[in-house]
Amino acid sequence: MFGTIGHIRVRDGHEPALNELMEDWSVAIRPRVPGSFLQLYGRSVDRPGETVFVALAENEATYRQLAELPEQDAWYRRLLEHIEREPEWEDVELDYAGE
Repeated sequence: MFGTIGHIRVRDGHEPALNELMEDWSVAIRPRVPGSFLQLYGRSVDRPGETVFVALAENEATYRQLAELPEQDAWYRRLLEHIEREPEWEDVELDYAGE
């Protein structure tokens, strides 16, 4: 799988809006991504106030296709309204070693 790990700091009082934005992504954008996709987000244990999210597509081509969707860009611009600064990004290629 290929994707990104993002680190953000949510503005005070914007947590409900961020949760709604994540739900909007699942409904409006996720169906446009072919194949498997994993989306996780939560709070960092070691960095108080930081939210971490992981977004993984089944391969790099699919991930890049998602990144180029106008709807994804519009969603990202809405995200910026709720965070203190630009996200820190870490692109990753990961393998799943499940049971």
